[in-house]
Amino acid sequence: MRRVTFTNVSETVRSLRATSPPAENLERTVAGIVGDVRRRGDAALRYHTERLDGVALPTEMAVPEAALREALAGLAPELRAALETAAANIRAYHEREASHPWRETLAQGQVVGQEIIPLDVAGLYVPGGLANYPSSVLMTAIPAQVAGVRRLVVCSPPRAGGGVASGVAAACALLGITELFPLGGAQAVAAMAYGTESVPRCDVIVGPGNAFVTEAKRQVLGEVAIDSLAGPSEVLIVSDEHGDAAWLAADLLAQAEHGSGAMGALLDVGGALGDEVAQRVEALTAELGVKTERTAIVAVPDVDTAVALVNEFAPEHLELHLRDAEAVLPRVRHAGAIFLGPYTATAFADYAAGTNHVLPTGGRARFAQGLSVAAFQKRVGVVAMDRAAARALGGPVATLAVAEGLPAHARSVELRVGNGQT
Repeated sequence: MRRVTFTNVSETVRSLRATSPPAENLERTVAGIVGDVRRRGDAALRYHTERLDGVALPTEMAVPEAALREALAGLAPELRAALETAAANIRAYHEREASHPWRETLAQGQVVGQEIIPLDVAGLYVPGGLANYPSSVLMTAIPAQVAGVRRLVVCSPPRAGGGVASGVAAACALLGITELFPLGGAQAVAAMAYGTESVPRCDVIVGPGNAFVTEAKRQVLGEVAIDSLAGPSEVLIVSDEHGDAAWLAADLLAQAEHGSGAMGALLDVGGALGDEVAQRVEALTAELGVKTERTAIVAVPDVDTAVALVNEFAPEHLELHLRDAEAVLPRVRHAGAIFLGPYTATAFADYAAGTNHVLPTGGRARFAQGLSVAAFQKRVGVVAMDRAAARALGGPVATLAVAEGLPAHARSVELRVGNGQT
């Protein structure tokens, strides 16, 4: 654990964000895999999966539906109940945020509005490897289902014995998803972006992943929509002297155990808690075996300074352990998700509170937001005009068209209002 001395907001943010640079050959390596999958389809998927994961893919690449049902049936009752609780909350949250078609009649009589149209096919990347993340299935699939997407394609890294992590398979079965492929890394992203003999081409690819997954998403952007370019997970925790040191230490380690560069920092308002939190972190690290080289404590003089630092850092997760967190909330402009009060640990939303855990990282919360129903939909403008509306709006439109040197545009309007030659 580091103790970072506060100098000014910008310098402190730079110190907290100091990370190892990406591998020099990452872009080139990923480009080679993506290009190979685009050219050779399934053959490339089999080659790279065996080369990188040590797994020979079966002839029928998708995980059989019977295996999905078996995984769901094999869940411990308490785990299935927990997944069902999480799914219900996630669905309720995303149903509340969903947009709906609308119409409005404007001043000249034209009717304008929007149609909300779901994408046809969504590709969901669910991390796996040695881990088991059924929660990521729920977080990516449920907003797509709420959006009305008709076909969901899930890719998750293969297991040595075949198939994918059992929790991922079970979560797919729970949600009625039948297209699950044991594919990971850049090759999975390329397959969903371009399509192969086995994997359908998708309209959008969402979900977190490692550096290779993120770089592959960057490279296929434009061929397909993506949700974001996610980096290592992160949390900033702002606490005044009333914070519980044991809870704060646990929240820092909960973020650190994501590994792969995940970071957590406590902004200790007034400097009263730092020493005790550091001791608690050390004790909990020994108990749980979580590495803490990417955790830090920064003593800041007041809440105003903490808020300024938060807005410049733009964290993925922000916890406010303050006496009146609600009063501070309107001042926070940049954060992926905000957790109000000491009882609201980030872990609740990682799994079952209802909000989405696929969030912008690396400072991208300045301009990006978490995964939502909108990622799976298109907003299509609609206009309807009758003769009266055409006449009322025709003059201004023709004037603008002529001013921009587009006489055919003007003629198109003038014919409808009776001022053009036929």
